[in-house]
Amino acid sequence: MKQKYYLVQVGVSRTSPCFLPYGIGCIAAYLKNDAEIMKHYDIPDVIGVRETVEEVMARIDSPDFVAISCATWNLEYSKVLAQELKKRYPETTIIFGGHSVPAGGRFLEEYDYIDYLMHNEGEETTALFLKALKNGTSLKDVPNLSFRENGEIITTQVYHPADISGYPSPYTMGIFDHFMTEFPDVEFHTAIETNRGCPYTCAYCEWCFTKKVRQFPMEKIKAEIEWVCQNKIPYCYCADANFGIFDRDVEIAKFVIEQRKKYGYPHVFKPNYAKESDDNVFEAGRILNTNGADKGVTLAYQSVDYETLKNIGRKNFTLESFANLDARYTEAGIPTYTELILGMPGETYESFSKGICNLLESGQHNSMLVYECQVYDNSPMGDPEYKKKFGIQTSRIPIFGIHYNPDFSGVQEYFDVITGTNSMPKHDWVKSFMFAITLQAFHHFGLLKFFALYLRHEKNVLFYDFYNGLIDYIFSAKGTYLNELFTELYDRKSDTDKAQWTYQKEKFGKVGWYFEEGAFLELVYHWDEFWTDIQPFLKSFDYDEGVFEELLKYQKAMIRKLGVTEFTVESDYNFYDYFMSITKGQYSPLKKIKSLLKISSEFEINSWEDYAKMVVWFGKRHQFSMYINLKESPAEYKEGIDE
Repeated sequence: MKQKYYLVQVGVSRTSPCFLPYGIGCIAAYLKNDAEIMKHYDIPDVIGVRETVEEVMARIDSPDFVAISCATWNLEYSKVLAQELKKRYPETTIIFGGHSVPAGGRFLEEYDYIDYLMHNEGEETTALFLKALKNGTSLKDVPNLSFRENGEIITTQVYHPADISGYPSPYTMGIFDHFMTEFPDVEFHTAIETNRGCPYTCAYCEWCFTKKVRQFPMEKIKAEIEWVCQNKIPYCYCADANFGIFDRDVEIAKFVIEQRKKYGYPHVFKPNYAKESDDNVFEAGRILNTNGADKGVTLAYQSVDYETLKNIGRKNFTLESFANLDARYTEAGIPTYTELILGMPGETYESFSKGICNLLESGQHNSMLVYECQVYDNSPMGDPEYKKKFGIQTSRIPIFGIHYNPDFSGVQEYFDVITGTNSMPKHDWVKSFMFAITLQAFHHFGLLKFFALYLRHEKNVLFYDFYNGLIDYIFSAKGTYLNELFTELYDRKSDTDKAQWTYQKEKFGKVGWYFEEGAFLELVYHWDEFWTDIQPFLKSFDYDEGVFEELLKYQKAMIRKLGVTEFTVESDYNFYDYFMSITKGQYSPLKKIKSLLKISSEFEINSWEDYAKMVVWFGKRHQFSMYINLKESPAEYKEGIDE
């Protein structure tokens, strides 16, 4: 009789959207493609939806083996499921694998209900493991394995396959087909790989197991993309570490768009663009973004501080190169966004906040995203000696639901976040986050963007001074709504025990928001109150005669309003051309000249929930928060109109 080998990989939430279990699906496809394994083992349908533990238990019948793929978002659930399985089926062999299984045998020491650990890539290791068990050969010859033997824990040699070109596809082999019929009301998202590996060694990352980048065949990639399109998957995440690193990635982007035009799916094809942005990245990003399949190209920096970059083993392109790249994308109408990670060793409040502002000085006026620095066991940063060297302090934070309504099916998940280092104590860490939140809400979402740009270019007020001054003003403006809102955000970020780091209000829908998104939404919602609160700060600066009132009128007019699609803005200055010249890196002085701006927007938004979704979630990187989006043909602009 065949032995049953179950494969499980649940997602972060049972609520739509739900990601197909790509990692465990790859292993299932590899096993089912091996005639010797299929002769002796039964591989049931993979389990991938985060139902309650009891519901998943009901899907598992008399298992001989249950292999569970563990990641940050499902590790606690996996532990609970494994314990319940051992209680009900004591003879069942439990195997843990995936990114959240640390190297060595620590999990075997801590959790007696786990029998085997699989490390690194799982396809070949799983096949060799099953064959060794069936043939009675030594498990010590199976690589990437940890197990108990005679009271000791054995960890075998590390192995990375040099050639993955023959790996079968879980998509074309039908591994995921049952999800489409079994869960018709669930919106499934998915991931594909066109290659595997990463040539970089950033200390915070445990993504790639090998520096050698190995490619999958184009035939396999195109077949998987076609499966995604035919099965109407709206969101496809390209899980390459560096999309655009190969010339052929441009061809892949073209194929995605061809299939998207044919089938209407995926709505979004989201790559991780290569760190060294070059012509391939530009062209692939141009193809995807101009055809509406992506939300912007990443110009990832993580940190601008030299000492921090040295500590994490990363090298960035220069700020001059960044400025040239940003201008190139802006000229092509392709939005960019810059990723930064807060809390890395060597960073200080000053280096972090000045680093963000240096990116503004280099032209990044479109979008930024600042992440908490998470620590993973398999990353260099997870090494105890590394932590000790840099005085890394971490807090265990409940995973929060950004842009989805979390339903963990009764099991809360956590991640470890750096909240202090030798160079950035916790109070500076919180202060740094408040700087990032403030800058994003007021600059990238646009609430004070035009004031900041005018003062920088006409009065030499540095962005660093403007936004630090804004933070000081906000926290001194007692009795204002502005102060109340940001004090709440400060207190919530400071509390790393409760860690209520999702901003969620019913009026903006059931999903959660980043703090900067929540701040922007609240300030637009409390529109009149906000402008009353903020004007003393704005009036504290010097302006050319007659500019302030005109600039205030323009700034207020250009923020997207509920239910407004057409309007005009009359001004004594050529503000529209002036600010567009700055954001394109082609500064031209402000002119005092009668101007008429006619705005006609294709988007009519009539509820705050739709506003939050369309403007903040879907339109963040296209700057939908302002009436300046190039895709909208936003303005008919006339200069020198008659008085």
